Amino acid sequence: MLEVETRNFRGPRAFDNAGTPLHADNQTVIKERIYRDKQNPDIIHDEMTTIDNALTRPWTVLKTYRRTNNPHFVQNICTVGNNHVVIGPEAYFLSADGHLMPTKKNQAPPDLRYFKQN
Repeated sequence: MLEVETRNFRGPRAFDNAGTPLHADNQTVIKERIYRDKQNPDIIHDEMTTIDNALTRPWTVLKTYRRTNNPHFVQNICTVGNNHVVIGPEAYFLSADGHLMPTKKNQAPPDLRYFKQN
């Protein structure tokens, strides 16, 4: 079993894909317990608990992952509602209307030479 505790987040942050804000005090703690299934060692469980002053009580979710022996298999597990886009070395945010937005002050726009222009 691997136990991980993550602290010292910098705000503002959202709790879920709907944009529910976490507390502005930045005191969020996320505790994870990652372990193999006792009956099937190819299954990994990740029990994540979020503790934040914006929540009425700690929130726990359990995610289950299946191990594959295919060395060429790649899966992005954060696709649903993920509004973060990485182009080359730069990260951007995808707005609700589908436009790329910078994630830092004075960030240059991405190189669009390979995209069809309207």
